[in-house]
Amino acid sequence: MPTPSDEPRGAVARHTAYLPHFWDKATNSRPIWRIDWGQPGFTQRIPPEPTADHRPTVLARSWDRPAPDGTGETWPYLHRGACLGCTWEGPDRRRTDEAVEDAHDHTHPGWRDLPAVPEHQGRRWLAHVQHLYPDGWFDRGGPVRTVRTGIEKRHRPGAAPGGGYDLAVQPPRRKDPVTAIPDVLPLEFGGRVNGELHATLGKSG
Repeated sequence: MPTPSDEPRGAVARHTAYLPHFWDKATNSRPIWRIDWGQPGFTQRIPPEPTADHRPTVLARSWDRPAPDGTGETWPYLHRGACLGCTWEGPDRRRTDEAVEDAHDHTHPGWRDLPAVPEHQGRRWLAHVQHLYPDGWFDRGGPVRTVRTGIEKRHRPGAAPGGGYDLAVQPPRRKDPVTAIPDVLPLEFGGRVNGELHATLGKSG
């Protein structure tokens, strides 16, 4: 869905424009783009401050209409990846996590190629992760990728060592081993195997 020319552009500008409508109880502020609750830069009173460098966040608004992608499904909300350091905005998404990943493609290119690590366990975890990830990655608000085996599968803002996102990685599904039989086994008919049956039939002819 294209942005009208008279709308503010970017996470900081949109959320700043949204706040007066949020506090005006005569206004339905739900259809107005704003930084989603709990995402970086979200505020309820004071407008957010832009960051000095590119930092990811997510915009949201109510929708309750057919999906912009033409699938015909009704989406209750729209989400967009956004940046706190510039006016970049990603495409409309149905789910928050999709928008989070779009935002990281903008702010931290290459994050998809980083190794996934177990969730935080013990004192040595941080040293291990810092050794695996590029120098200064977490100082720049970079995410950590963790393998999730519990019920929590969402991307978590603010949970990385430097305050960035903890991005969930699903463990590979285990497939039950299948035992292959290389040779065809003889079939039994009334106690006789198929070879004996063929011999009997041949004699009867």
